[in-house]
This record gives sequence, structure tokens and C-alpha cells, in this order.
Amino acid sequence: MSEHARRRTWWWAYLAAVLTLLYLWAGYVEGWTWTGLSRPVTLWDWLEGLALPVTVALVPLLLRHREHLGRPHRVTVAAMLVAFAALVLAGYLVPWAWTGFTGNTLWDWLSLALLPLVLATAALWRPPPRWTARHTLLVTIGALVALVLVFAGYLVPWAWTGFTGNTAWDWIKLLLLPVLLPTVVLPPLLDAAEEWVAPATEDRLPDD
Repeated sequence: MSEHARRRTWWWAYLAAVLTLLYLWAGYVEGWTWTGLSRPVTLWDWLEGLALPVTVALVPLLLRHREHLGRPHRVTVAAMLVAFAALVLAGYLVPWAWTGFTGNTLWDWLSLALLPLVLATAALWRPPPRWTARHTLLVTIGALVALVLVFAGYLVPWAWTGFTGNTAWDWIKLLLLPVLLPTVVLPPLLDAAEEWVAPATEDRLPDD
């Protein structure tokens, strides 16, 4: 990217940030009704509206540059996830009413975050070159934890899971797309993208 293009990108980013802050100020501070914002509009409402669109917008960028993602990027993502987990815990335990987390169950979080999470990690959804005992152990542990949560949610029952009352059809609707994406849709798309990009990369390589 040229210096001019980089500056233009940052300029648009600054403009978007300023407009967003003005919108929030007009709604939450000034109470302008046309914004649709007020104190009852919580962080949960923002997550419901933005989680999937933001993730979909980031996926092409992640797929394009996944080979260049290094340790600093992983550390940054891990820090953001830890910070968000701390925010969620505070939202429930303090509780912070502005988060809107109180009252939302594990089922609500799965409905909100499962598909965006699958999309955000799309570049990682590829079978390992060689399946080892470690992979089997990780898959087994994940499956056992999921089964324990589901059975306990229905049989104990654990009200915080929000599973009680949800039928098999509800589970199918919840899991169908997140399961199909990494197993059926994404692998051929990633292979096709690599085949499409590879010739262009080879053409740019200097001749010996």
C-alpha cells in the first residue's frame, strides 16, 4: 500500500470515529430521538446489531492476510478476549445495568456469538496435515464438556444455561449454519481462493 493510500485510509478511519462519537453523544447525552439511542439501549443491544456485520466485514481481511498474522496479532486478540471476558463477568456480578448482560443465558450468548465466532476463526478451520492423539484428545474433551453442559442444563436443571424449553429443532437452527460453514462451505472456498491467488503471486516473482 502506498503512503498516499495509507493516509487516505487513516483519514477515513478518523472521520468514522468522529461521526460515531457524535452519534453516541447526540443519543445518550443530548437525548435526540432521531438517533434511536437512550439508556435502555445497552451494550447487549449493540452486540446483537453489530457482531455479525463487523465479523463478516473482517473475514475477507483475515483470509487475505492470514499468512502474515504473527505472535503480536495473536497476543492482541487474546488480550481483547480476556478484557471482554472480564467485562462480561463484571456485567453479571457487579452488576452493570448498562451492559444489558444480566438475564441473558448461555443459550442467548450462543445465539449471539456462535456464528460470528465461527466466521472470525474461518482461517483456522482446516484439518491438520496429520491427525495425532493430541487432536483426538482436544476434540473429545470439547465434546464431553458440551455434552455435560447440555445434559445438566436440561436435567439438573441449570437455569443459567437457558437450555430448558429448547427443542431439537431449536438446536438444529442454532447449530446448522455454524457447523456447515467450517465443514462444508469454507474448505472449498479457501482452496479456490488459494488457487486463484497463487498464479498471480507466481507471476510477480522475479525470474532467476
